[in-house]
Amino acid sequence: MPGPMSSSRRPARRWPVVALGLLALGWSPESAAWPGDEVMRDTDPRADTIVELHFNPVPNTQIAVWLTDENDSFLRDLFVTQATGKLGIGNRSGVWNFLSSWRAPYGPRRSVLPVWGHARGQTYPEIVFHDPNPSHSTSLGFHEATSSAEPYHCRPLLPNEHEAILDSMTCPSPATFRTDKGMFEPGGATSVYPPRGDIPGFNPDKDHVDTQMYAALNDLDAVTGATPSGSQPTFLSFRLDEQEQMAETLVAWIEVSLEGDENPDWSFDRENDHFVDSLLSSYGVPWLGQPSVLYRVSFDPSTPGTYTTDAYVGYGSWDGSDGEINPPDGTISQSGGSGADRLRMMERFDLQFRAAVHTGEGGSCLQQTLPTVETVEVDPIAFDRVLVSFTLPETLPEGTTIRRFRVLQELDATLDSFDPDRAIEAIGVPAVCDEAPGVEQDEDCVFAQPGETIAFEVASLFGNYDYTFSVNYEDQCTNSGMPVLAETRTPNQEFQQIETFCFVATAAWGAHWGEEVFALRRFRDRYLKSSSLGLALVRSYYTYGPVAAALIKDAPLLRAAARASLARMAQVAELVSPIRAPR
Repeated sequence: MPGPMSSSRRPARRWPVVALGLLALGWSPESAAWPGDEVMRDTDPRADTIVELHFNPVPNTQIAVWLTDENDSFLRDLFVTQATGKLGIGNRSGVWNFLSSWRAPYGPRRSVLPVWGHARGQTYPEIVFHDPNPSHSTSLGFHEATSSAEPYHCRPLLPNEHEAILDSMTCPSPATFRTDKGMFEPGGATSVYPPRGDIPGFNPDKDHVDTQMYAALNDLDAVTGATPSGSQPTFLSFRLDEQEQMAETLVAWIEVSLEGDENPDWSFDRENDHFVDSLLSSYGVPWLGQPSVLYRVSFDPSTPGTYTTDAYVGYGSWDGSDGEINPPDGTISQSGGSGADRLRMMERFDLQFRAAVHTGEGGSCLQQTLPTVETVEVDPIAFDRVLVSFTLPETLPEGTTIRRFRVLQELDATLDSFDPDRAIEAIGVPAVCDEAPGVEQDEDCVFAQPGETIAFEVASLFGNYDYTFSVNYEDQCTNSGMPVLAETRTPNQEFQQIETFCFVATAAWGAHWGEEVFALRRFRDRYLKSSSLGLALVRSYYTYGPVAAALIKDAPLLRAAARASLARMAQVAELVSPIRAPR
């Protein structure tokens, strides 16, 4: 089976440490004047302050986390989801309120994280269409003359496609989709959001020369990360520098946005509130809704403890026009994962909260380079998915606890050309289970012991492309090893335009979003992939499934027979693997 050395079978290569700074924060002294703040203090001082932020977001959010002093003056970025920080959704070509969809190529999402964007005090050249035809400036399509191969964004989606693939974040477009990457606005207009930094190359016949500067302008590489999968606890961590440890009070801010999060006070019409391309009016879905919401937690970096908040402190502008914080009011929803409930209430450290900063765990931390991971392999299992596996080092320094994995991916890259500044964080990397007594585990976490082999699927890839992956891990003190690289090539997308999770079942029922197909896929994800035998069955199925599906997809009698044989399996799968109620 193809793996990291497939085609040329080149071995994994070790690289210098990629800047892995990936977040942390702190929160709330007893004198905090903001609503919802609580604190539970420890007593032992720590020589080196590691800060963790714990929260439980709903799926499909965009999130920014930053640190300020007690007067709310910006100090530094801690984390931003990569669609905003790396892939340029806040600063790209087109009309700002295009009727589009979550992974559309055009229409800057100026309202995505406006408080964070303005608080940073940083501006970038505004991106506009490179296409010189003025009639195309308000169009979702027809930019072929200035469009090069697209490494991330999808063609605009029809409403039924959007509903079908929303859970998987998989493009319906084959890898031949192309986009206008834009250029700097000639008049010198600026944006508070960076341009995209993931473009793998420059096409002089299609791209404007300005695109060669995008990656250099994007200064958020070290703090971007994949959007949390949602509906399960997660955390971010960071080491405070010497000056921050000496401060009496620090404040961590979290801004969270969610597309299409409407309520009676924030209701938007498809045609009248969004800009509809009259030539492509069937494409796109309404995405405007309640504005971004903010959570604020202040903390004393010299006093280890757990600082929490259970309330939002305000919301941003609905159109991203300014960075003002509007105070809480009755227009923002409070439940059901909407509005202020985008961070769900959770329990940890014997406390209930929406966000918590925990400092001082692990005692005095030493900065050190950890041993590297071993036997990294990447096996294609579908046109848009690969199975990543690696083995943790047999021996770790005494007192080391693995806290997270970090896997980066770069399209159209080889072992020799991989650039961590262009790479993005892979989707599907599991959380590491926390073995502390009484701690609520992530739903799909994995235990990370020395010498253990870790395997998981990475999704949302393009078919028939070369990918290089960087694999690493981090301990409780934010130390890491040296990343190990592995490369592979995804197979062609054969016939299914949206996704081929269950090849034969999809062909049998004629669509991948039927209830039976969902049941079979849930059974695969929850049970088969958790054992070595199950993984072997999954690999075998992905090898031979497309062939069987191709045989039956255009033969009604064979499809009927396949449905009859799979229906009972789907019923059993539904019984043992029902849809879990949201937490």
